[in-house]
Amino acid sequence: MLLTTSVGSLPKPDYLTKARTQVRKGELSARELRALEEQATREWIRTQEELDIDIIVDGEQYRGDMVAYFAEYFSGFKTSELVRSYGNRYYRKPIIMGKVGRRKPVTIEWWKFAQGLTTRPVKGMLTGPYTIMDWSFNEYYPSRRATALAIAKVVREEAKDLERAGAQYIQIDEPAIST
Repeated sequence: MLLTTSVGSLPKPDYLTKARTQVRKGELSARELRALEEQATREWIRTQEELDIDIIVDGEQYRGDMVAYFAEYFSGFKTSELVRSYGNRYYRKPIIMGKVGRRKPVTIEWWKFAQGLTTRPVKGMLTGPYTIMDWSFNEYYPSRRATALAIAKVVREEAKDLERAGAQYIQIDEPAIST
């Protein structure tokens, strides 16, 4: 049997994109944003069930950027000003300023929320250590290897927590490996 799933990140509805802008302008609270992120997650899970997808993803509706999201929760990082990534797309590139660590689990709460919406397995979604390293400025570690290994330890802790929480499938995304 061939099981079906998706890569993980699904398009964000317009109302969520607008809400993020409103939060930055102080026009919407973090609590109101969270409610909209939950709404978008519910919609995507329902859509995947309607499409008869076997292994569901939460759609990462709560993540603005796959690297900056983790850097926001990991210790040792700070965020830069906006940096152009390509074309007219900009993001806040993380800067590694100290020893990388985890203050608390990053993805467990959202994984549990999504898993609570379906009887199908929900895949845990992590950004890989190489991508986090490659898409960040390093101001702390002596080499790319040391940086990647330090981040790998933290990503491994997160994967173990997902496994303990009950995730049957865990995907680690490494798009930077091919660039």
